[in-house]
Amino acid sequence: MFITAGLIPHKALAGANQNIEKHSDKTADPSVYQVIISEIMADPVPQVMLPDIEYIEIFNRGTTAIDLTGWKLIIGSYERIIPPAIIEPGEYQIICETEVDSLFDRFGKTLLISSMPPILNTGQTIILKTPSGVIIHSIKFSDRWFNSRDKADGGWSLEIIDPDNPCGDDRNWSESFDTRGGTPGIKNSVYANNPDHQSPVFLRATLPSDSIVLLHFSEPMEFTSLSSVAGYSVNNGLLHPKAVYPVEPDFSSIILKYPVRFKPDSHYTITLLNSLKDCVGNTLAGNAVADFALSQPPESFDVVFNELLFTPQEGNSEFIELYNRSKKVVDLSAFSIALADSRTGVAKKNVSLDKNAFILFPGSYVVLTNNAKKLPLNSFLINPSVIVEQPDMFSLPNEEGFVVLLDTSSGTIDECHYNYLMHDEMLVSHEGVSLERINPDNPSSDPENWHSASTTSGYATPGFRNSQMILPDDTWVVTLIPEIFSPDNDGVDDFVTLHLQLNEPGWKATITVFDANGRKIKNLITNSMLGTDEYLIWDGKWTDERPADMGVYIIYGEIFNPNGKIKNFKKVIPLVRKL
Repeated sequence: MFITAGLIPHKALAGANQNIEKHSDKTADPSVYQVIISEIMADPVPQVMLPDIEYIEIFNRGTTAIDLTGWKLIIGSYERIIPPAIIEPGEYQIICETEVDSLFDRFGKTLLISSMPPILNTGQTIILKTPSGVIIHSIKFSDRWFNSRDKADGGWSLEIIDPDNPCGDDRNWSESFDTRGGTPGIKNSVYANNPDHQSPVFLRATLPSDSIVLLHFSEPMEFTSLSSVAGYSVNNGLLHPKAVYPVEPDFSSIILKYPVRFKPDSHYTITLLNSLKDCVGNTLAGNAVADFALSQPPESFDVVFNELLFTPQEGNSEFIELYNRSKKVVDLSAFSIALADSRTGVAKKNVSLDKNAFILFPGSYVVLTNNAKKLPLNSFLINPSVIVEQPDMFSLPNEEGFVVLLDTSSGTIDECHYNYLMHDEMLVSHEGVSLERINPDNPSSDPENWHSASTTSGYATPGFRNSQMILPDDTWVVTLIPEIFSPDNDGVDDFVTLHLQLNEPGWKATITVFDANGRKIKNLITNSMLGTDEYLIWDGKWTDERPADMGVYIIYGEIFNPNGKIKNFKKVIPLVRKL
């Protein structure tokens, strides 16, 4: 049973440790997230001013004292029993190795554990669990949570920012700002109000077996909201599962057990009610859906390399995009991806994707990266459901590289030998520009089947149709939608859209709006690389944001490519306003 009473916001307790009335003889059953992991010193060397000893700090953010007798601390695969102790409301306590207790006495109360397991520097899960097995808090931290790479090299702790946002991962953790390197036993140096108001995202459904559906979410979820079978429904008459099993320790995934087996060659859709909540109570933005199906073994050229970013801008991550050009449903976990020697073809590094279940439907994409939060995307383009983070993904060489997609038997599914010279020769720099496949049905080995992503796409399109994908026929069409527009913010025809459909990649353009007297109103784009299917918008304003008067305007474009071809077009658009 999960009890949520007895919690108050930490800001009401901040700095109150010395003034809280002690009532250790009145301990209560703990609420989930009442006692949290609030600081982690995983790498104390090189030493700053604290002892060069690993430690974990816990904090009671509730209003009642908690008896820790029999509690378990789990670090990775190791489990230890926390010694008997009372943690008062608003109190911090330090967990460390028994043999170093004297080094931490001056910092506050300590919980001493004999043979305390080592804390890895990154990627390790730490769990607080009651004697009855209830998980009170868990955290899987990473050295990527350090904003300062110097501090990530050692001597500094990671501290939680807002204790009332216990599942905020890197958004709610930071390296310590205290000059000693950490704040064991006292209020964190980075403490601030940092609430989570963002709805969780239902990412995808996968099939560990033919009668089990595994649901994946973007963040830890609240256990009790997940447990009702009525919250999930599958089409084709299957409806609700027989049982629901939220997956420990953070409940960011859920197992649904169905009483029947899913049929091969059938596609299913699961619907989730928006009553499901994340760990601080935010519900799904609305009822969520995802498709799933039993997968089939992939064959050569079923899945292909579709986009590569091998020279990202500083602060961004590389990525590899795959595209399912077959008519099969395949599972990403059936693949591995290798970086091979460009001359010999011998694999130098091989990364298995067997831990990344992801159902890849025909005509769909998946993006592989070692850091999903640093993909070079504008926020409105991010589609987390098609992104798979693979922390041990190898780095792509900047000059040239040879990547190979393999099946579980090490058979080649696709391979691509890329080179920076495959970028458009008119680019000043290819840093931050991805290479996009032009035609999924042409060979990956053909350099002419790749082109730099367009300017208007932001030079990269991970998870979306490539900006340079060719059209199925030899067309070159320019259209305006609507034919008359009225930018008066009434929600109807407030802007005009110029749609360019080109028959090949590599075109650049300058497109300008003029009034009937030939005065330049606004440049829509200037010497920008185009994709094969572009949309540009004019909102009825001058460059300086003045509203344009009613009248007839001309959208004039000059399109050119490196081979010297030039094409021009002129489109007339009336602008009207309410009188």
